[in-house]
Amino acid sequence: MMRDLPLAFPGMKVGLFGGSFDPAHEGHAHVAETALKRLGLDKVWWLVSPQNPLKPKSSPFEQRVASARGQAHGRKMEVTDIEQRLGCAFTYQTLRALKRLYPGVEFFLVMGADNLANFRKWRNWREVAKSVPVVVVSRPGTSPADRLCAPKDWIFLNARFNRQSSTALRKPKRAAVAKPRRK
Repeated sequence: MMRDLPLAFPGMKVGLFGGSFDPAHEGHAHVAETALKRLGLDKVWWLVSPQNPLKPKSSPFEQRVASARGQAHGRKMEVTDIEQRLGCAFTYQTLRALKRLYPGVEFFLVMGADNLANFRKWRNWREVAKSVPVVVVSRPGTSPADRLCAPKDWIFLNARFNRQSSTALRKPKRAAVAKPRRK
């Protein structure tokens, strides 16, 4: 067994909140906290992805880990590099490895509803959907109709919206255009 893995024991309920976190923001924290509280999870592990295969090249890994640590507050939130350490490039690989390493732990895959649009593009998405309960927390830009692309047995948590997004945070801020002075 690898050293310095997150601690979990048989009977625990652990939310797996994966993402690029490029950068992590309050919207991520909101999704993780909503799942933690509403499902009575013992922990939420923020799984910082080495590189999301559906996204362009991410910022440096350690920078994204630090960004996630800046948003994951409280003793029940844990940021981990376990996917990188296990050599997992896809969620189905991560789930297989974690179930093997942590027998008796009940895992929940936690995501914001904005991820539903791409879920069927994930490698082995059917295996992911069948292997653990999938928890979807409402996010801006999604509606109840978006649930149609998800299996009926998924858990949907309606919550207040937090409008922050990594995409918006990565966009360069436009420099203010100076107006000519009148004399």
